[in-house]
Amino acid sequence: MVWLCRIMLLLVFSVFWGGLTFYTGFVVRISHDVLADPMDGGFITQRVTRLLQYLGVATVILMAVNNLQIQKQLTGYRRSLLILTGILAGSLFGLFLVHSSLDAVIDVANVEILDRDRFDQGHRYYNQLTTIEWLASLAYLAVTVVTWMKMDQLHNESELQNKSEKSSMTI
Repeated sequence: MVWLCRIMLLLVFSVFWGGLTFYTGFVVRISHDVLADPMDGGFITQRVTRLLQYLGVATVILMAVNNLQIQKQLTGYRRSLLILTGILAGSLFGLFLVHSSLDAVIDVANVEILDRDRFDQGHRYYNQLTTIEWLASLAYLAVTVVTWMKMDQLHNESELQNKSEKSSMTI
């Protein structure tokens, strides 16, 4: 069960974090180069970012499951993982709020941004929250991998001890 949860977390995390990285690192810049007005990229990215946010929510849920599994076996990293999960959840919540604020100033039917100043301000907040989201996710992954290694090491040591005790009893 632990391995299945780890694989699920890694798969969903990879799609979420990889998509976020590709989107922010390449898609946004290319849309700014290709479109006459970089602000018009909001019409394209509006749909992409919403999908990334839902993937982020799925990732946070799997992080919570991972945190519970780790908490049962290893307490040393529990606080770090909980804090990083909280930061990611908080940034996602903020992104949902900012996204709806941005949606309110985008008229998709007429392909028009109704309030450029409000859009620009919201977009700055969006970029800041996305940076926090990206960094918290990366830190979570690093702490999780170290934690998994320690858990596996403890598990292997426990198995060796059990085998040693069983062989001692048979002698």
